[in-house]
Amino acid sequence: MATLIKTKNGKQIVLLNPAERSKRYARELSKGTKQDGTPLTDYERGLRAGVLSERSVQAKIFNKQNGLKGKSKKRGKRK
Repeated sequence: MATLIKTKNGKQIVLLNPAERSKRYARELSKGTKQDGTPLTDYERGLRAGVLSERSVQAKIFNKQNGLKGKSKKRGKRK
């Protein structure tokens, strides 16, 4: 769940958990703009694409280590 934090100078910062951050980055990449409407720079596009790619890689590693084929399918003996 997102957490709002207020800095000493009064600015509010939103901290997102990894799932929320990935969802936000995917939305921003598809639209080509940030939440405030300003266009993404090449650096920001690369950063967002890298975060999404890394989450995908980590999910594949987790599934391989735990004997899972995907989100809901398990490998092994059937009953």
